Amino acid sequence: MIDAKTALEFGMVNRIVPAADLRVETMKYAKRLSLIAPEALRWGKRVINRGAEIAGFRAAVESGVDSFVSLYATQTEVGSEFGRRVQADGLKAALEWRRAQFQT
Repeated sequence: MIDAKTALEFGMVNRIVPAADLRVETMKYAKRLSLIAPEALRWGKRVINRGAEIAGFRAAVESGVDSFVSLYATQTEVGSEFGRRVQADGLKAALEWRRAQFQT
């Protein structure tokens, strides 16, 4: 699990809002999207998806998921320590700890 602030820092989302404002901000965004022709939205999404397919991104992601699913299901000492560090210190600290394992 990643909190909203961390997701923003990692570039996973482009904006966060307080929970109290979520409904209002969501409706504002939905109204902006509703001003765009449905055909334009559909074709925009299709262009993005086709670009990802041509670049091999979709196949790479699917292959990666298939290849690594068993690794994520397996409990290891390093995995347990990583999880403990995420809970205790947050994802960023756990990622830094993991990165340090590979530095000489």
